[in-house]
This record gives sequence, structure tokens and C-alpha cells, in this order.
Amino acid sequence: MLDPNRIPPAWGENEDLDASNDMRQLLVSSTGLGENGIPPVLPMSGGQFLDVSARLTYCPKCWFEDAENGRAPYIRYQWSSRSSVLCTKHETWLNARRPGSQFGSEVNGWAPVWQTNSTWASAACLRHDPALEPFVAGFEGETILRPTCKWACLDAEFQALVREKALILQLVSRPESYGVRAHVREAIEVALTPRVTDRDLRGYRSAEPGWIADRISCLSVAVEIRRMIMGSEPAFERVRTVLEDDESAKQLVWECWGHMRRNHS
Repeated sequence: MLDPNRIPPAWGENEDLDASNDMRQLLVSSTGLGENGIPPVLPMSGGQFLDVSARLTYCPKCWFEDAENGRAPYIRYQWSSRSSVLCTKHETWLNARRPGSQFGSEVNGWAPVWQTNSTWASAACLRHDPALEPFVAGFEGETILRPTCKWACLDAEFQALVREKALILQLVSRPESYGVRAHVREAIEVALTPRVTDRDLRGYRSAEPGWIADRISCLSVAVEIRRMIMGSEPAFERVRTVLEDDESAKQLVWECWGHMRRNHS
């Protein structure tokens, strides 16, 4: 926000300020940019956005583009949405840094993450420091298989599920469905040695999935169940296989189908 190379028209509403209203007002007065030059604080009502401690995702390719265009890397507004798990521009799953501690973090400092990469550090006017790698070692998008449908189509379905507060997503998000989500996650993971465990994720306030790996599996299951009910082609072949073969998953599909049928009758 205090970057001297910052170009307000190019940023603004696309930034996640990740701070309080008091901090926002301090930035308004100290930068002289005015209310319109400082992005709004994300609304936390309605459950659309992740808690601050869970807003850990980013697209490395977007950051490289920031640096190439003379900007410091910055956190995009849309990365804070519960349904934001992929970058349609670069057709990849988002990465995620580690939580600040096993109890969650109230304020996510991103400077250490940028310092692990010489290009990002230079663009952000920071010192390159590879020793800060533990801040980054959380989740890499390459560890999850690509969808069998188009990325833009998948993202549109994810956004619709959250926007419409789809009943299927609510059923898949509940704690009782964690076993099915975990089974699906194992099926679509390329690397089976996660660097972030459930212990690392303690402190997230919401009972809904917050860590990106769980959100990917949750959204993927919801989309696949809806496609199964509608008789559509699979978005994830391996997810479809789990839903058709696993007994707990079969029960979840049947429950979703029953709820949808009652709601439309």
C-alpha cells in the first residue's frame, strides 16, 4: 500500500487489504490516496469470504507478472473467497502458504513469502532470504490433478455453488462429510506427503472447510455430485470413481439426490 511505484488505477478494488477499518483509515490519511484509492475491507457476513487466518492462497504466476510489470506482488481480492481455489488466467490450482501457527494467524504477513523468491523480493523492495522458505512450504497447486473439464467452466460452477448457497455444497461441507472429502483428496493428490496437517490448521474459527486442499475436495465433490444427478459428463474422473465406489460417498450422493428431489417437488 505504501509502495512508491503503486499505480492506484491499476489496483484498487482488486486488492485484499486484510486489515481493520482503523488500519484502512490510517492508510487513507497517510498515503493521501483518498477513500477511492484504498480497497475496502472484506465483508465477513454471509460466509462468502474466509476468515483472516485462512486467507493464505496465492497464484505464483500472477506474482511473476506483477514483477514483470513493475509492481510489487499483491494479494488479490478474489483469492479470499471460499470458492477461489484456482486461477483461470493461468489454468492452475492456487498455492497456499503455511498458517502462521498451529493456532491460526490473525494477521497474515506476506513479506517473508516474497523474500523467498529473488524476483518477488526485488519487486517488493525486500531482501531476498531463502531461509524463510518454511513460510511458503504449505500447498503447491501441482500436487492436485487437473480437472477433465475446462478450467473456466469448473470455476463458474464453483462460484455458482457458493453464490446460490447450494444445498449440495452445504451437505458436503458439514463435518460428517469430512471422511468423503478426505478420500477424494487422496484420490486427486499427486503427492501423498502433505506439509500441512490438521494440527497446523487449529484455530480456524469456521467449521466450514478453510484450508485450500479441503476446499478443493469439497467443491469438487459438490460439483461432481450435481453432475451425476443431472447426468452430465464428469469434471473429475477420479472424483466420480470415488463417489460411485465408496459406500460413504454413495450415501452422501443419495442424500443430496433426495434433498434436491424434495426441493423441486
